Amino acid sequence: MTIVKAAKTHPLYDKLVEIVSEERINDNPIIISSYSHDACHLEAERPSIVIMPETVEEIQKIVKICNDTRTAVIPAGGRNGICGACLPRVKGAVMLDMVKMDKIVTLDEDAMTVTVEAGLRWAELIHRLDEKGYKLGFRGPYGGNVGTVGGSVSINSIGYAASKFGPSTEGVVSLEVVLPDGSVITTGSGWNRDAQLFARFTSFNDITGVFLGDHGTLGVKTKVTLKIYPKAEFITYGDFGFRTLEDAVRAFHEVQKRGLTEELNLLTDRQSTDTFFPGFLDNHPEINAMFASIVQETDQQLADRKMEIIRETALEHGGKDLGNFASQMHWSELFNLVQPLYNNGFWLNTCHLRPILRVPELMKKMWEIFEKYKLLNNGIKWIASCLGAERTYATGWVTIFAPTKDKMDLALTAWNEMLDAVIATGGCPYWNGLLWEDHTLRQVDPAFLNVVHTLKRAIDPNGIMCPHVFEGVK
Repeated sequence: MTIVKAAKTHPLYDKLVEIVSEERINDNPIIISSYSHDACHLEAERPSIVIMPETVEEIQKIVKICNDTRTAVIPAGGRNGICGACLPRVKGAVMLDMVKMDKIVTLDEDAMTVTVEAGLRWAELIHRLDEKGYKLGFRGPYGGNVGTVGGSVSINSIGYAASKFGPSTEGVVSLEVVLPDGSVITTGSGWNRDAQLFARFTSFNDITGVFLGDHGTLGVKTKVTLKIYPKAEFITYGDFGFRTLEDAVRAFHEVQKRGLTEELNLLTDRQSTDTFFPGFLDNHPEINAMFASIVQETDQQLADRKMEIIRETALEHGGKDLGNFASQMHWSELFNLVQPLYNNGFWLNTCHLRPILRVPELMKKMWEIFEKYKLLNNGIKWIASCLGAERTYATGWVTIFAPTKDKMDLALTAWNEMLDAVIATGGCPYWNGLLWEDHTLRQVDPAFLNVVHTLKRAIDPNGIMCPHVFEGVK
């Protein structure tokens, strides 16, 4: 941030520049503009000043000043999300760009954990662990070249290897958090200063869970401790096609509940497959849904046998073996599959979780909306896909692509109906933010929401951390 000089007009500039060097703080409108969006079309307020902290002590000092002056604080990671979670709701906010806090702090081979600073990007962490002979469980969102560990656990992110290990939050053992008053806590077994960070659930309430999925509303996450596993070098792949979505879902459900795969992706209709893998089904006119499966193991025979079981399961449900192109491409292009999708136009996504067997119910509603607005006739394509997640639930990603600006109003109209259809068919968004907030607040139990707001008031009585999140889009 040294090329464009600071305007030095933010009321806290002089105090904040005493904490960090001038190279790591800026309130110039040009710089601020670059921090005013994440990867979605949604808009909110711009931050008024951006700071790149490098230490916990710097964050403590920044937060104390903001708390004393009732100034909003917005922690941000790679800003690669598509829900607007890191965009301010109020004017004058101080944004903490966490990406300089990117170190691996401790690799504990005894407890099988790794502790990292919250600004570390997933791709870098995976590479560093691979060199040491380890892998993560959850391996980051599909934008993991940019996405940070702290950002992912703040919005319940889901992505690579969630089929076996669940969302990002399932792999978290402990957090270090700077609270709004500037104090610091370490959760899980970290309550005992003489203990290793080896367990999340010990002695007290699950304080770790309070800060997971909080969208930055309760404090600034500075360190995250994650579970690690021995590196698994043997991989097998399989793609399987089905005449109907119902057949594909039943096979997908059976494979997922048996815990056979590292990654299991379902493309729910032919249009989705044609958009994601153009030409892949040209020689299979009878196929209308498919899934791709990846098995990763420390033993080749075990990997082969698991894929044999997946193949047998697919065939029992009327599936057809399509080889391994889609699954191999998906896994080998780790973190590089997202960017090409922008060639189809701008994303409007409906990311959420649902029981696997309720996928056809969702798609029936979605197909009705697609037809109602004649999306294909207007050049608006879609990808409707699911990722198996842990036991027998899945993400639902129904994404439409507005190819040009003049199609955006039509796409937005259809998209908003799609969001309501997700919730009406039992879906639960895993993140919230500007994308989902109004839709979820119409459905949430008031008593549940009261607990959320009570926690907020107790931990952040001055309301400085991401104010107005979980209150509705104003």
